[in-house]
Amino acid sequence: MEVKLTLLVVSLLVSAVVGQLEVQKCKKGAIPNKLEIEGCTKAPCQIVNGQNLRFKAEFTNPKATKTLTAKVIARVAGLIIPYELPAEHRDGCKKLTNAKCPLADNQSVEAAGDVPVDSPISNVKANIEFQLHADSGIAVCFKIDAKIVK
Repeated sequence: MEVKLTLLVVSLLVSAVVGQLEVQKCKKGAIPNKLEIEGCTKAPCQIVNGQNLRFKAEFTNPKATKTLTAKVIARVAGLIIPYELPAEHRDGCKKLTNAKCPLADNQSVEAAGDVPVDSPISNVKANIEFQLHADSGIAVCFKIDAKIVK
């Protein structure tokens, strides 16, 4: 009983519900205040290989920054699968819908866009980490469980 309670408390501390989509918190960076991923209201999200993953997010930028750079890390069976976003998807400032860079301390920001899904393998479960790097480090970071399908 004590072990189950401890596991429940730990999972509540590491996970957060953003809208209806459950995301996991990273070691650094804040989670979005609100997140929508097209076609996904509950993890694991079905992500179609070869298509774009569309999203909308609201977050609070923690520190003033002139730049935002997007990064994606995929993990399959504990292994990191190398993935570099195409150049046109890395500039997070271009994804902002209610503001422009530079951003101020604690500024409320909305972003929307898409991320290309180009995995060397399909039909696998993955944990995907989305990071938004500011001038002073990781501003926003969250993980979602997903299944990459054909």
